[in-house]
Amino acid sequence: MSTKASIKWRDRTASQPGFHLYFDVLDDLVDGRNETAVYLRLDGVAVHLETTRDGDASVTVELPQETARALGLIPDAGIGSESPTPPR
Repeated sequence: MSTKASIKWRDRTASQPGFHLYFDVLDDLVDGRNETAVYLRLDGVAVHLETTRDGDASVTVELPQETARALGLIPDAGIGSESPTPPR
């Protein structure tokens, strides 16, 4: 039995990565926090992982803009927005 409560998801296709945004219903029972963590699984994406000396990790994920829009990371096309300009 899964304890995942889905927030948003999309199956992977030949041209787009899949994703599953969810929270675990047991997190609140274990930690007793008012606001539980959310989890994001990405299927079919390029990833660069760096581990620091103190054991933390830094993850860079390459996403198509359409997937980023579906996740709410960038505005929908055609809503008065232009393509994002990468920082220099």
